[in-house]
Amino acid sequence: MSAARPRTVLHVVDTVNRSGLLPRTVELMSRLDPTEFRLVFCALAGGPGAFDHEIRSLGGQVYHCRLGPSFPRAFFLLLRQLRPSVVHSWARTSTGTVLGLARMARVRRRVAHLHDSLGGRGSGPVTWLGRAVDRGLIDAGATDLLAVSETTIRRFWCSQWRADPRCRVIYDGLAVEPFGVAIAARRRALEAAPAGVDIPITMLHTGRLATNDTGRLRPVEILAALSARGADARLRLVGPQEPAETAALLAAAVRHDVRDRVELLGERDDIPRLLVAASLLLVTSDRESLPSAVPAACAVGTPVLSADLAGVGEISRLLPGITMLPLSAADGLWADAARALTDVPPSLDDRRAALRHFVRSPFTIENWQRELTAIWSESISTALPALRGES
Repeated sequence: MSAARPRTVLHVVDTVNRSGLLPRTVELMSRLDPTEFRLVFCALAGGPGAFDHEIRSLGGQVYHCRLGPSFPRAFFLLLRQLRPSVVHSWARTSTGTVLGLARMARVRRRVAHLHDSLGGRGSGPVTWLGRAVDRGLIDAGATDLLAVSETTIRRFWCSQWRADPRCRVIYDGLAVEPFGVAIAARRRALEAAPAGVDIPITMLHTGRLATNDTGRLRPVEILAALSARGADARLRLVGPQEPAETAALLAAAVRHDVRDRVELLGERDDIPRLLVAASLLLVTSDRESLPSAVPAACAVGTPVLSADLAGVGEISRLLPGITMLPLSAADGLWADAARALTDVPPSLDDRRAALRHFVRSPFTIENWQRELTAIWSESISTALPALRGES
């Protein structure tokens, strides 16, 4: 008797670059049993991406189907060629179309994965009409509706999502091992440091500071308020920035006379190490519903000072070490909170205890893998009655 073929899961993404859930999905590939699942990707933007080679080295494949008039036919033919067991889409604006075509191709399990960038950032009438059409197509075509947080599913789907048996929240999963390595490396660095040397307050800010984000200059302003209180403080900014954003940040730093205390690190893949070295994670965004850096900071015991985002409040119900303030609060209040939170740095024992707590949380990649593979493996007939016209 021949061995059963692995289930093919086709992930439909905007690009195969370092953004969204893709880095974790690629990491998940290395953990999956290749005899059970084969992950392949369809990117809706033309041209190669940063993860093309890594995906192929892990036994997957990347297909490029650019959105446009020819997309429906090209994607339908791809489905007929691959015959996937699952189509799992987290494209920003075309998930409804993708799932509708998957239904036409008789793919039994069709997953819409809702996340914070769903629908893009446009606000014109065409954009809103497009979102409404896509939402209707998702409703008609999805057998499963996943979201990265309760905040996200309420925002992009409906407040009564629990009444829909297709809906569930699966928190993004983080690998535990890099946090343990970072804590151990921090111990060695502290042992090698000269005795009696004062360590400055180092605030780490991660993520894009969008032009229309009202929190975009707050990190610099909070740093200036801390410095005015006599604190030896530094600010490290991690994440991609447009030249105009960089110019505005540096101009603000010069204006507040803290330019020598601001460091722009760009995109980094050593976030655990940076978090362990930081005194505080600062979150001043007004748009992210579930910043992934927050559970990462909690994993290594680094205090978090965040705007009062609903998603951060969601994390704080599951992980300790998070303090929230209104984004409208004065810079001085933020500075006072930052100083209080960093007055007694976490010990290595505190950081190890934080990691043990994190391992028991729903934010690990092991939990993410367990939840996703259960959905991909579940018989559609036991999960949801067949949609009209399906048997």
